[in-house]
Amino acid sequence: MRVNSEPNDAAPSILKGAPRLLAPVVIVVVAVVVYRGAISAYFFDDDFQWLVGSWSFHPSMLFATSRHNEFYRPVVELWFGVLTPLFHGSPMLFHLANIVLHAMNGVLLLALAYSLSGNMAYAFLTALFFVLQPSDMDAIAWVSALAEPLSAFFGCFALLAFAKSRRDAGVAWRLFSFAAFGLALLTHESAIVFVPLLALADWAFVGTTTEARMTTIRRYAPYAILAAGYLAVELSINARNYVVTEGHYGIGLHVVRHALDYIVALYVGRRDIVNYLLSVAILAVLFRFGSRRVIFAAAWLLIALAPFALFKWDNTSRYLYLPAMGFSMLIADGVVTINHWLTSRFSRQTATTGTALIVGAIAVRLIVFCLQNLPGFVAQAEDYRLYVGRLKAIRPVIESHARVNVESDIGAKHGIQFLTALVQWEYHDSTITVAAEENSTAH
Repeated sequence: MRVNSEPNDAAPSILKGAPRLLAPVVIVVVAVVVYRGAISAYFFDDDFQWLVGSWSFHPSMLFATSRHNEFYRPVVELWFGVLTPLFHGSPMLFHLANIVLHAMNGVLLLALAYSLSGNMAYAFLTALFFVLQPSDMDAIAWVSALAEPLSAFFGCFALLAFAKSRRDAGVAWRLFSFAAFGLALLTHESAIVFVPLLALADWAFVGTTTEARMTTIRRYAPYAILAAGYLAVELSINARNYVVTEGHYGIGLHVVRHALDYIVALYVGRRDIVNYLLSVAILAVLFRFGSRRVIFAAAWLLIALAPFALFKWDNTSRYLYLPAMGFSMLIADGVVTINHWLTSRFSRQTATTGTALIVGAIAVRLIVFCLQNLPGFVAQAEDYRLYVGRLKAIRPVIESHARVNVESDIGAKHGIQFLTALVQWEYHDSTITVAAEENSTAH
């Protein structure tokens, strides 16, 4: 694979001489330090259903597609099936696992960006801005939202292995890429977007145009066949999903609005007409005048958003995890370009100082919003711990097949299905049921 280098690919002076081994260490440390506040959080919403479901987990269930009526994510089932007994149900360990996964994704994105571009400064800044991105906070802080970072991990590894196979013509790397792509699909259905991203990476960073058509077809055919087979299974399951049957997912004008809201959220802007028009204008300029690397990053952003913009309900922050990677590439490219502009007009010291101030300003802005958002999530999860604590004070023991009544406002706030799984989890009994009654207290 020939790296299609950009004219400005020399490393900015701010990063010249920095040991390459130090970059991944910095990314891991930053990710852990910024998101350490999530370690103290309790479980939240869907977590309890996954935890209770892990009690009956058996490897054979991973292939029983007929029992699914919402989605097919066997890798997530395996995650909870293995880690729940291993962690002894510790919320701290589950949260720590999510943070470590996020840090690993930062390092993987660093390796991917460097492998594709050959520019360490661009790669480091991409990874740095990604691990600090506050808009996708739920994907890191919420245990059961791990489908987003986990599918992103496998998908990015598939891209990285694909790039290495194109450079070295290695069969082993091609097999690794194919297997990783399969695992990404089995983690979250949105991983289907990695098929066009593979082709875009080829176009942006290889740039070959003389290969025979059959050679190109053979290169992508395995991914397309695997994706088609997966979609056949997934679509049959989604046909029973209430999201589809009740019309909560589909094409319409809401797609544009949701996409713009997601983009604005990435730079923590206001959802108004000014920001919408600004986003559209900037994207238009990037696609019209940007380098192939810039177009690749902008396309990554939009392609990764596409599956989630189709939802007709409000946007969900965890769905910004994969789009945030493309967005971080764009910001990193902007910083590298500014650095080269400064270097061409001022002294190296001035250029280094100016670039450092820009990087620092962006990083501080992202960190501030991260630290502001985390306590809100922790507080939401704490509601469940407080509720079950009050319940245990009243009823230290609950018999099997018993029913627990809760006030209707509590049921409406948290969802009876989540409260049911919470009580089952804390009392270690899946036969207990929870019901909401007017003017009642837990008894």
